[in-house]
Amino acid sequence: MMRNFLIPIFILINFCSFSQVIIQKTEKDYTLKIDSDSIIRHLTFWKDNDSSYYSGCKYSCTKFKNLTNPLHLSDEIQTMEMLWKLASDSIEINLNSIFIGYPSEYIDILTNHILAFTLSDEWQKHIEKNEKTLDYKLIQQIMLEYNVYKPLNDFLLTKEYQITGFSTEKHGFVTKEELIKAGFTGKEIIPMPFMVWILIKD
Repeated sequence: MMRNFLIPIFILINFCSFSQVIIQKTEKDYTLKIDSDSIIRHLTFWKDNDSSYYSGCKYSCTKFKNLTNPLHLSDEIQTMEMLWKLASDSIEINLNSIFIGYPSEYIDILTNHILAFTLSDEWQKHIEKNEKTLDYKLIQQIMLEYNVYKPLNDFLLTKEYQITGFSTEKHGFVTKEELIKAGFTGKEIIPMPFMVWILIKD
């Protein structure tokens, strides 16, 4: 088994000083972690035991305290791109899936998500017929058709990947408070998956 190790790399991003990027490597995972005053950001790649390349990826933000402003995924892309570049210098990346959190974790993705279901004729017909019920296949279809994760998809296109589908779990509905916070009336019926695996291909 390969031994875990930590490598500090000093960087400057967007004129904000971060203390360091820490890289942790195991037999299956390659993780880059960067700390700021209020958030730890992680980008992790993983692979199968017998594989030479990393086929999965996860980006996450761990918050130490309530943020003054909500997170925007579009603002996180620059950090993600920097960490990805560092990783690509050391490992072979050939992804088929990525996990970046569910829509409510980023205000711009939440807004895209609500708009997608508000604008979808198929979803409106579904709730007229079935009221407040879930249709997992339809949810995944609408998320793809309306490009809910557009900032991520735009970034992936620069890496010669594109989003091709979603696998979702643990579904519920967007709360009235979240709807109002995102600028909607609060009366909209919007499904919300709390686990979202994004399927991609090159």
